[in-house]
Amino acid sequence: MGEENKLTKRILFVGIPDMAYICLDGLLSAGANIVGVMGPKKTHNTFSSFKNFVVSRGLNFIEWDSLKDENFLNYLKTLDLDAAVVASFNYKIPKVLLDIPKAGFINIHPSLLPKYRGGNPYSTVIINGEKETGVTLHFMDEGFDTGDIITQKKVPVAPLETMGTLFNRLNLLGMQMLVGVLNDFEKGDLPRYKQPAGDFVSGMSLKDDDLYIDYKKSAIEVDRFIRGLNPFLIASTTFRGNMIKIFMANVVDKDSSKYPAGSISRVENDKFYIATGKGFICPTAIQFGSFFVGNAQDFIRILNPQVGEVFG
Repeated sequence: MGEENKLTKRILFVGIPDMAYICLDGLLSAGANIVGVMGPKKTHNTFSSFKNFVVSRGLNFIEWDSLKDENFLNYLKTLDLDAAVVASFNYKIPKVLLDIPKAGFINIHPSLLPKYRGGNPYSTVIINGEKETGVTLHFMDEGFDTGDIITQKKVPVAPLETMGTLFNRLNLLGMQMLVGVLNDFEKGDLPRYKQPAGDFVSGMSLKDDDLYIDYKKSAIEVDRFIRGLNPFLIASTTFRGNMIKIFMANVVDKDSSKYPAGSISRVENDKFYIATGKGFICPTAIQFGSFFVGNAQDFIRILNPQVGEVFG
């Protein structure tokens, strides 16, 4: 890259994998002047791999134990930061840190704020049946995803969207938007638009107990739930007392009212039907056993499921 393309604003990059990988490399390719990189705490399972990634690119990796530590904050002040950018960070950033960069902190949020503030909007928009989502770049304040908006872009939610496909699409879009914003930042101040006041649907960080399929819901809702957790969380169920994971399923929109929700209503050579509150689902990618992922035909051949058996 020629010097004429080099950006001069001094940028602190803050993030954790996986969003941090694509965004950091994208900024470097665009000539961003990254003077420091903050990753997760040392106790985080991605700390070492992310540190190695940053160091391999010749960047200044900044370790920290507390975001309010005086020595840490004083060191950041010596970097003469024009702005900080955040690409996924699971720690609340205190005001004393937010105030250090001249222009503040710019966050990439994978939803159309103010809708889906908070954790895991990727899953939630699919589970809720949204037709569109997008990415918002906004200045950070002391709230969660409540700061002034810089820019937004919308994308449609595809009919067979999964958490994984949406994650990849929005991360790439967020990186591209951030490159554009930093180029604009070279020329002057960035726009700021207040978020509307009111109550809006939020994202939700799902715990283990939230990952179980509720067969009393409709087949369409169960399908959205399965796709909304694939592949990072994975929808859970039980069969014969054993844990089963379902990655993908087909919806069969037929009357299921005479079958108990969760029960097997029909078994064919290569598919089986599970009744829901409205319609049936036919799992197509299933994990049964600790290390085996197979299709419906594998499941039928190995376990020989019977009509009337129930998934929990």
